Amino acid sequence: MNFSINLSLLTILLTPFFGGLLSYAGSALHRYVRNIFYIIFLALPFLELYPYFNNSVDFMPYATVFGYNLFLGINALSFTLLLLFTLMFFLAGIFLLFEFANKDESDLAVLEFMFLEGSVFGVLLAKDILTFFIFFELIAVFTYFLIQKGYSGSSKASVKYISWALIGANFLLAAIILLFTKVHNFGYTEIAAFLGNASPTFVVLVFAFFLIGILIEATIMPFHVWAPSAYSEAPDSVSVILSTVVKKTAIYILVVLAFSLFGLNLFLKIMPAVFNNSIVMYILQWMSALTIIIGTFIAIREEDAKSLLAWSSIAQSGYIVLGISLGTSLGVSGGLLHLINHSIFKGILFFVVGGVIYRTGTKKLSELGGLIKKMPVSFISMLIAIIALAGIPPLNGFSSKYLIYEALIEKKEPILLTIALLGGTGSFLYVYRLIHSTFLGQLSDKYTDVKEVPLLMQLPMLVLSILAILFGIFPSIPMNFVSKAVSYLGFEPIKYYLTGFPTQPGLHEVNILKISSTLIIGFVVSLLIFLLLPKAKRVDQLDNYYAGEKLVKETKYNYSFGFYSFFDDVLGSFSHLSIDKIYSNVEGLFKNVGDYLRKFYTGNLETYISYGVVAIVIFALIYVLGGVLW
Repeated sequence: MNFSINLSLLTILLTPFFGGLLSYAGSALHRYVRNIFYIIFLALPFLELYPYFNNSVDFMPYATVFGYNLFLGINALSFTLLLLFTLMFFLAGIFLLFEFANKDESDLAVLEFMFLEGSVFGVLLAKDILTFFIFFELIAVFTYFLIQKGYSGSSKASVKYISWALIGANFLLAAIILLFTKVHNFGYTEIAAFLGNASPTFVVLVFAFFLIGILIEATIMPFHVWAPSAYSEAPDSVSVILSTVVKKTAIYILVVLAFSLFGLNLFLKIMPAVFNNSIVMYILQWMSALTIIIGTFIAIREEDAKSLLAWSSIAQSGYIVLGISLGTSLGVSGGLLHLINHSIFKGILFFVVGGVIYRTGTKKLSELGGLIKKMPVSFISMLIAIIALAGIPPLNGFSSKYLIYEALIEKKEPILLTIALLGGTGSFLYVYRLIHSTFLGQLSDKYTDVKEVPLLMQLPMLVLSILAILFGIFPSIPMNFVSKAVSYLGFEPIKYYLTGFPTQPGLHEVNILKISSTLIIGFVVSLLIFLLLPKAKRVDQLDNYYAGEKLVKETKYNYSFGFYSFFDDVLGSFSHLSIDKIYSNVEGLFKNVGDYLRKFYTGNLETYISYGVVAIVIFALIYVLGGVLW
């Protein structure tokens, strides 16, 4: 084991915590002082991470607990995510300043936001299970406080979130206690060495406990229940972080567990194989597939813009975990690439929807429409994001989904491939609805004076939009990071070139530049045809007919409610099958039991003395009868 003292890792870890405290203290002087500290400390990790672009630190002891060392470290995988998450925190942090500009709790929000960033860094830098557990739970704590500062339903949503987080924490803690009692060490390396020779029952039990704790945060079905309300009711800047950082941090831990701590070979050695997969990974693949298809079709029926994005985010996490759980170089590469790409285009969508809410005050799609001329930058950003999300070239979502599809073909999984493709088609439907209901159609009178969001709020959308285009046409840029991460996990990296992937085992060549050129030529030809044809007469929106009726200003003529109502005939019969209802029933059962038990707490001392006497009599009878009978 290579021990080395590297204080800069501690600096990376502590920068957000220190920055949060300094920003909070600066608020006592003036809000501008707070904001300056806040922005500086959000940006600092970019500089701090630079020395690790091509370097790693295996184990850096930073504390001792009960005589056992705790470690930090950084590798190609954690470096990639640290860089990505630093960017997302920086952009969402700017957005947060506007969102909380006129709120009394803005100082506290800044503090909690930076502490959340520090907690995420702690998980990514952890090299032992105790450090991981502490920071993973701190993520839940600060997320809970931040969700509470959102919309009217945020209080209930935050309680739901923390309840599920605590369930996950108990499973994680059980796994850690089980391991520590056997290994007497917290280090990843020592635990991995022990698991290689542990009994199959013990390995399966510990992995199952870890898996449940992590899948809750990763929003994989059926552990996703907290996510729709939390994503929808949280402040918009926090929703961005929930979707692009918190969820991905859980998936990072899943990757570490599956490929570093436990290992595919161990699973295959102790578990039955199903279609060349260990059964646990096969189950994970199907859970991911169900997450894709169910999340997608619920998103199609959503009327709330943020709920739609929440379900979309759940569905897209299914793609990421599906690719990773295939356990092949191609699948893991596709999953990790989609993790990066999804953070980018989903970040754009949450920023745009947040901007629309900032200007209009509503997130109901039925109340929006016609904002294209009022908010052109937001419209173009959303257009880029939905093309990327639908997996259409030349945007970044195409390359990662292509790798996942090819990995499914390589694994000979036709049913899972069909589900993944169906999810892709479904995602096109709900993103089309999102952009149509928000920006197209008829503008309501109450939004006549709406303007584009301020320039600094446009910045996050524009930065991520540029990345979505850049990473789409030149997938080699993110693949440079993904390949190093895949290599670190023990897989052979797939080949790639500047604008695509060459033919190689399991993968057909795809050159995104050629595809882009074809699309551009098609666009130019269409434009020429349009210009050469007789010009259409420009008329007012209301100078038209709809279903034989003359349009009037008071009646909306674009579909704004029940956009895909025809799907209700197909999907309506499944609407009563709600996992949430199952959990609600369980919740109701616990509540009833709790209410019943609460009757024993009368607050009367005499009653409690009576309970004590009854208990003593019962124990005495057991003791006497036990002596007679046995």
